[in-house]
Amino acid sequence: MDKGDVEVIMVKIDIISGFLGAGKTTLIKKLLQDAFKGQQVVLIENEFGEIGIDGGFLKDAGIEIKEMNSGCICCSLVGDFGTALKEVVEKYHPDRIVIEPSGVGKLSDVIHAVENLHLEADGEVKLNSAVTVVDVLKCKMYLKNFGEFYNNQVEYAGSIILSRTGDVAEDKLNESVALLREHNEKAAIITTPWDELSGEQILKVMEDGNDMVKELLEEEEICP
Repeated sequence: MDKGDVEVIMVKIDIISGFLGAGKTTLIKKLLQDAFKGQQVVLIENEFGEIGIDGGFLKDAGIEIKEMNSGCICCSLVGDFGTALKEVVEKYHPDRIVIEPSGVGKLSDVIHAVENLHLEADGEVKLNSAVTVVDVLKCKMYLKNFGEFYNNQVEYAGSIILSRTGDVAEDKLNESVALLREHNEKAAIITTPWDELSGEQILKVMEDGNDMVKELLEEEEICP
């Protein structure tokens, strides 16, 4: 870098979605303890999500937490969400923001809200990953019964991380992957049990899937 160049601090944003009980909080804890260690991380949770990550755990890790209490992050709340996100960037200047939306929130809406900040063009933030955690034991039932909300989380994920794969037979696992592929042909799908993977390995898959998310955004208008 030349002396005259000014280094721009880029805030990475990771969106980790999934239905209630899928394992989002467990995944975030693994990433915080492992892949994000030493970084300043702000976690934006939703009160209707799973039981929140314990404040003491975050404090011990030197991590700031901002609770959002405005319910589901969806079209009607995109403005509030955008304001909160800008506030976090300006107040904390974190290395990374992890967003854990409500289990019934549309992933496309959250991605759209981040893109609408127009901070990415200024080099301030980067949508680093959009991930959906799927309980392999409930995948078939949820795809059948929850329609648009569940399908949206699958369709707009750059990577899909299956939970509880150690508890399911291989044929059932393959069936779930095939069902997910019907809704998302390109996403990377992690089927390996989490205890056999490091946080860094999971993060690498998450980040590699972000190019696919950008393709989706370019192909169609989200949440008009």
